[in-house]
Amino acid sequence: MRGMMMGRFQPFHLGHLDLVQQILQECDEVIITVTSSQFNYLKKDPFTAGERIEMIRNSIKESNLDLAKCIILPIENQFNIATWASYLKSMLPHFDRVYSGNIYVQMLLKNSQIEVVPPKFLEKEKYNATQIRSKIILNEDWEYLVPHAVSEFIKKINGKNRIEIINTSDTKPTEY
Repeated sequence: MRGMMMGRFQPFHLGHLDLVQQILQECDEVIITVTSSQFNYLKKDPFTAGERIEMIRNSIKESNLDLAKCIILPIENQFNIATWASYLKSMLPHFDRVYSGNIYVQMLLKNSQIEVVPPKFLEKEKYNATQIRSKIILNEDWEYLVPHAVSEFIKKINGKNRIEIINTSDTKPTEY
């Protein structure tokens, strides 16, 4: 059985890693779908799809999960919501179920006869990418909220500086 999880992963944090572990306890493989892959260098989406994939891959390797059981793929947002479920089926390898706590996503997928499993969130209020990005800007402690591999990757690409510039610039690229 193959489970699928999706998210923007801006950045990938310990709550996301916990969900990967949950899925691998219940399924043979997991597809980790990096959504909004076409967006980057924005306040809500500062990291590129490639950077997010590296963060996820490095975190899985670091946590000693079997990377061979994990498929990490980017996917662009689909603006025709009525065809979104069929778009996922056509763009991704076969999956048997989707793990999502988003009630909107649950509704859309259930309408397309896709099994949706609500995950057990690891302290959802604490592990929140919006708050992590905010902590980075405010120079607050944030590294304990993400796998070590993610904090190292963000430092390597000077992600703190990128997030600060994006958030303080008067240039406002088109948000979606």
